[in-house]
Amino acid sequence: MIEQLALLGGKPAVSIPRPHEIWPPPASQVELEDIAEQRNRDISIKGKSGPIKDFEEAFKGFLEDKIKFTVSFNSGTSALLAAYFAVGIDAGDEIIGPCLTFHAALSPVYLLRAVPVLVDIDINNRCIDPTKIEERITSKTKAITVVHQWGHPAEMDAIMPIAQKYGLKVIEDCSHAHGSRYKGRLCGTFGDVAVFSLQANKALFAGEGGILVTNSSMYHDRATLLGHYRDRSKDEIVDPNLQKYWVTGFGLKLRMSPFNAIVAKHSLNHFPLVKLGRHTCLKYFIQRLKEVEFIEPPFIADNVDMGGWYGFKPLYKQERLGGISRNLLIAALKAEGMEVDAPSAPVLSTLPLYNDEYSPLFPLHRQSLSPQTQVNFPIGTQVENEALSLPTFYDWEVHKPIIDQYIDAFKKVAHFKDALLELADSRTL
Repeated sequence: MIEQLALLGGKPAVSIPRPHEIWPPPASQVELEDIAEQRNRDISIKGKSGPIKDFEEAFKGFLEDKIKFTVSFNSGTSALLAAYFAVGIDAGDEIIGPCLTFHAALSPVYLLRAVPVLVDIDINNRCIDPTKIEERITSKTKAITVVHQWGHPAEMDAIMPIAQKYGLKVIEDCSHAHGSRYKGRLCGTFGDVAVFSLQANKALFAGEGGILVTNSSMYHDRATLLGHYRDRSKDEIVDPNLQKYWVTGFGLKLRMSPFNAIVAKHSLNHFPLVKLGRHTCLKYFIQRLKEVEFIEPPFIADNVDMGGWYGFKPLYKQERLGGISRNLLIAALKAEGMEVDAPSAPVLSTLPLYNDEYSPLFPLHRQSLSPQTQVNFPIGTQVENEALSLPTFYDWEVHKPIIDQYIDAFKKVAHFKDALLELADSRTL
């Protein structure tokens, strides 16, 4: 006999105590010793040296030496700002990007007085829909930002020819896609510039940090000068028209701390095991979710590798559970002991930064009303309304029993669907 729903006083289906996803994992003793040693050796940053140099060079190897230049920053957002600046984004330019992603994939362009132009996403891979890009291109369009959302690569074979046809730059936001591959090729090696976030929740993490990669000497020089000055700029800038700025850079200091670089270097060393663990756990989770009629597991194309796999976001099909709202479903699942919520990122056009006609950064600068405020994004809105956020499991021995209990919780909710519907009706009275 199935126990009553925990939301209605029954025993929870998940008996394993939370938290179920502890991330990032604890530091090894070697990592802690490296941090302590750096504290006593040098807490300042002198150009591209020490752990900064070690990590940046190791990251080239991580990308199979397909990239010539790597530049670290204090965050992925700073690295994205440097990427936009590097490729020459200027006031009034338009940058095409996906309507549903983390805001920082596109929001740095506002600092350059440029305008993001949003495009709907593909229902399967959650990345920008290539079939919708050309209709958004204007004479002001200068670049396409491709976000490999949740670690699933975008359709680069369709996107790159569009960029070439219109002479557009391609910025790859690989913040979710460490080690992800599209048709065997690593994400981050397609575009003019690519950026990887190293924030604490990422599969490859520094705590806070980001890294920009490119094969262009010009883009490297411009990106470096945006966030670095003195020693590093003096030693690395090649362009004579830019080298003269080595003392000041372009007025900003966006460098990574050596302590974050040490954390990133150790995370990089452990990445193969993290990737293996996530693939093992999450492929099993997907297989088991096929037993739950009202949940649509994340899609993975046959020609991709999910790499470090950031985030696990299945869709809730409300009509298959009698119309029970997502909020009530989440409440029921939480009561059963699950770690579950709705993703926090909305369609970008609903955010004030993206739909306000006047710039809060430059009050005297009047933007043309962003075109995205006049466009509907049915797929992005659907995913926003249907997605669930579940743990990105990675430790098979620890997490496999939790996954099994999560499936039990889903099935329990389905069994007591009528009780939930009655509860929903009583709450509306």
